[in-house]
Amino acid sequence: MADHNEYTDMTKNLLLIAVIAAIVMLGGTKLHARFGGFDTNAVTEPVVVELFTSQSCSSCPPADKNLEKLTENPNIIALGFHVTYWDHLSWKDTLSQKFATDRQRAYSRHVGKSRVYTPQMVVNGTREFVGSRSGDIASALSSPSAVKPIAVSTDTSNILTLELPALENGNYTLWIAGIQNSHEQNIPSGENRGRTVTYKNAVLDYASAGQWDGEKGTKQFEGFTTKGIDRYVVLAQENGYGPIKAAGQTD
Repeated sequence: MADHNEYTDMTKNLLLIAVIAAIVMLGGTKLHARFGGFDTNAVTEPVVVELFTSQSCSSCPPADKNLEKLTENPNIIALGFHVTYWDHLSWKDTLSQKFATDRQRAYSRHVGKSRVYTPQMVVNGTREFVGSRSGDIASALSSPSAVKPIAVSTDTSNILTLELPALENGNYTLWIAGIQNSHEQNIPSGENRGRTVTYKNAVLDYASAGQWDGEKGTKQFEGFTTKGIDRYVVLAQENGYGPIKAAGQTD
């Protein structure tokens, strides 16, 4: 018959096994978030993915590569916002824009945070994570918040026509971004010294096109004159920096 000490030892061993199993499971979850893959083929409705990145950030190239993969599916509206706050590190990002830094900081203020970082991904204006973590991308793509499509076209006079869907009556900001499809950059100095990186869908110009109440209709705006813009993206975002409720892009 087992004595009290044997039962105590057995209980301790079982507890130790349970703790080890929990640590292994947690570690596996973190490893999957960091190294797990993602598949874009199942995305059939609009999903907006913003990457806040910098050519001067040594941890950004894997996230830039993830954004490149996301651009393969036309239902994924992928945007590369190059921030300015790393430009002091021996290399000025050739794509960096003040509006990119301002947008990222506005996101942080909107959710009550004080810090920003790179590489940060934001999906549909509601979910953020480190952009190099492919497993987090997979999770975000598997259950995105609903985004209605906006039909966006442009003519030879650089006039954008937006066919806006009906949304719940509210206060939405219309954001217009002019993007460059692809930009290859050799980086001779700074943290990424010696690298040549291809940047997809870098935002070259960006502005608010005013407020919208969610009523179905057509709006027109003059496009940007910035050199290098290949196409346009339009976002309808609740209360400026809240959930993105509708989005579209030109071909």
